[in-house]
Amino acid sequence: MKIVQIASEFAPIAKAGGLGEVVLGLSRELTRQHHQVDVILPKYSFIDPSKLTELAVEPTGGPNASNTIWSAAVEECRLHLIEPREEDYFRRSQIYGFPDDAPRFLHFCKAAMEYLAALKKPIDILHLHDWHAAACAPLLRGMFASKIRVGKVIFTIHNLEYQGKCGTRDLDAIGMKGAAYLTPGRLQDTNPLYPQSINLLKGGILYSDAVNTVSPSYAQEIQEPSMGFGLDQFLKRAKVKGILNGVDQTVWNPAKDPHLAVRYHSSDPLAKIREAKNANKRLLQEKFKLKSLGRPLVGAITRLVPQKGIYLIQAAIEAVLDAGGAFALMGSSSSSAIQHQFDELKKRYKNHPHVFLEYRYSDPLAHLLYAALDFVLVPSLFEPCGLTQIIAMHYGTIPIVRSTGGLRDTVFDCEDGMVPLEKRNGFVFKEPTVEALRTTLQRAFSFWHAEQPTCLAMLRRMMETDCSWRKPAQEYLKLYLKSSPANKPAAPAKITISTETHSKIGYRTG
Repeated sequence: MKIVQIASEFAPIAKAGGLGEVVLGLSRELTRQHHQVDVILPKYSFIDPSKLTELAVEPTGGPNASNTIWSAAVEECRLHLIEPREEDYFRRSQIYGFPDDAPRFLHFCKAAMEYLAALKKPIDILHLHDWHAAACAPLLRGMFASKIRVGKVIFTIHNLEYQGKCGTRDLDAIGMKGAAYLTPGRLQDTNPLYPQSINLLKGGILYSDAVNTVSPSYAQEIQEPSMGFGLDQFLKRAKVKGILNGVDQTVWNPAKDPHLAVRYHSSDPLAKIREAKNANKRLLQEKFKLKSLGRPLVGAITRLVPQKGIYLIQAAIEAVLDAGGAFALMGSSSSSAIQHQFDELKKRYKNHPHVFLEYRYSDPLAHLLYAALDFVLVPSLFEPCGLTQIIAMHYGTIPIVRSTGGLRDTVFDCEDGMVPLEKRNGFVFKEPTVEALRTTLQRAFSFWHAEQPTCLAMLRRMMETDCSWRKPAQEYLKLYLKSSPANKPAAPAKITISTETHSKIGYRTG
């Protein structure tokens, strides 16, 4: 099967969150199952060329085109990187967070479709990820309908909160004739306060053959008004499916992890696993001058955004200390107001022997934390899937989570008699309150101190759970095969693209 994935992230070369991990893991697993997978993403200026192999300019395009298409191989996957020649859209310090994000990724979508049209090769599955790639769906149904042969279009929503809202002029800039798409049945945003706004993610939903998100519970939640961010009615019609994410076990594997002081395997004796985790805790303490031996170590590895329950993370530090534990946080925020709150928190706990706060992402540190922590805290207000709790369990670290989305699908309370013993693997609270969090932390600490045999048995269960991409990849293949082209909104008739627009959006070959 010929599969083309279009996304804004691809770990390890361009990653802001879980999206990059998912595109990598799914692409690699499908490749291993002998499908032909190509991934198209922007060529960001910060990409480390040493992580790319076989990097070369593709022999496609005309001399006056304004995008270079590069081919490369990463982690067994074939990549095609789009580099604008004139615009600085991807010559930035990070992937997101700029006022022109919508124009940047609209340019990317148009250039990706121009590239596929130039190849003149049929595609079985065009798989689009999140709002950054969503415009490819209406582009395919419109101006590229006769230029690209695609069997089916699949659209995956990784986080419904981010929808890519923009104006009609942004569609005009890539030749889409924005005013014609400004209708309720096309790309007009559902917010009545902004009737002139275009919603790119909505376009991905309406113009694709199948829509899925990254956990079964989240798929149900977003079809309700309370969590649908204005799109619940369209998601109900699309019959959105939930497919739980996997974890890339070549990257996240405590038996082979180069960032650990002592490595360990799920089949090792429990005493050996425990000692290995203690050795990694000692390394963490030595590096950051902590004095937490003998205390349960709770940590959070997260983006500091409202979705992640940041007020609960702040409250957890005091609660953990009150309960006789230690706390470690690695996270940062693109919001200056939120970052200021956490900067003040760092001043408050400066030189505290049982608190470690780090506000930059470090991959080696993330790996060490997963191995050193006794508990990982994920108190999200909503969570499409969450990789943190899955990775943590693979490293023998007990998750403490709020019951929502993918957290509900992966973590089952170890004291819940309604859950089969073999599925119990963490601590869960329902209400997003400080009181519920404190009560759950107290339960977890009591379990850690008093139930060592039971705790170690649960550790073994967590580590032996299959969290690979094998099963999710099979679910995606079923979705690819089952999805049938549906009646999509008609594209505006007689779209004409000027020579100037073609020149601006085209591609070149160096």
